[in-house]
Amino acid sequence: MKRNKHKEIIDTLQNGNFYADCPCCGSEISLKRTGLFDNDNFSEKALEIYQGQLEFIRERKNELKELRDKGATKSGVGARSINIGFIMERIAPTMKNFRFNHNDCRSLFDPIDYIIFEGLTSKGEIDKIFFVDIKTGAARLNKRQREIKRLIDNKKIEFKKY
Repeated sequence: MKRNKHKEIIDTLQNGNFYADCPCCGSEISLKRTGLFDNDNFSEKALEIYQGQLEFIRERKNELKELRDKGATKSGVGARSINIGFIMERIAPTMKNFRFNHNDCRSLFDPIDYIIFEGLTSKGEIDKIFFVDIKTGAARLNKRQREIKRLIDNKKIEFKKY
């Protein structure tokens, strides 16, 4: 009964002299030209559009799944890289190719990794002071570290005794 009612309403709208405002452009269109249908009785064109939309949704769902999987992988790799960076910061002074004497190093780790008093242990006399930050891979100085470097480069550094 319900199915027949839908069909009857659609037939009346399509065969009568009915008009509606187009939701896209706002102009008046004849319902005879609209291809009305219900869920139980798709027109050929409506079925084609419906199947196209289903395919688009499937493709988009797969794309989103791939992005989510890539994001999780990238996030895991990024976390491991950061952890390796933290470890390298701490062990760098003990490595063979580290140019400073590890006993001259004083660790801060934030905002920079080390202040190095070159010559302190070998000569008992400090020749030069270095501010050093250890970076691995393609890591770069963060904003705070760039500020510190700029201040050092501009010789905006002082010694205070309290």
